[in-house]
Amino acid sequence: MNSRPYLQFYKAILPFVAAFALISAGFLGIVWGFVFFNSLALAFGFFGFHSFYKEQWYTYQNLGITKWQLFRSSLVINLIISIPVILFILISMIVGDFSLT
Repeated sequence: MNSRPYLQFYKAILPFVAAFALISAGFLGIVWGFVFFNSLALAFGFFGFHSFYKEQWYTYQNLGITKWQLFRSSLVINLIISIPVILFILISMIVGDFSLT
């Protein structure tokens, strides 16, 4: 399986996903921002891709990749990116302050 089309699709939706996650983090807090980054922001990214890059769906169809496969791969990439950050946030909530001085 060639991973390049999946990474290319993720790079195309990342600005929409990151914008939605940052806005939600600004209004609801950083923990909810990461929750939205992993769940609802992907739907927003798909909507943005469909609105601005509608013609590129045919490229992925010609490669034999369905929208569901693109969604699953984007979800996996999001989880891989955000698991260390979420673990750091959870540990800092449990342990407390991580200051060095």
